[in-house]
Amino acid sequence: MFRGGLVFANYCVTCHGINADGNGRAARLYNPRPANLRASDKNNAYIGLIIKLGGEAMGRSQFMPPWGAELTEEQMSDLVAYIRSNNVNPAANP
Repeated sequence: MFRGGLVFANYCVTCHGINADGNGRAARLYNPRPANLRASDKNNAYIGLIIKLGGEAMGRSQFMPPWGAELTEEQMSDLVAYIRSNNVNPAANP
């Protein structure tokens, strides 16, 4: 989880917030607002794809950038694990 937390802190926290609740300092600039990852009902594969391909490619917000060209597969996998570890939605457990 530690490595995923580092990736989250470097790439995601500005929009998704320190608590992964969609309330980062830049969140107010976007409509729709960034996803609350703590309450997400998406599975690991979907989370991995949205990280890799970005929101627009997945039919979601155009403001979620694609990170696949910047992050390694290992970093993306670590990030999915970190996001999953913070999720409080029982429906999202794989």
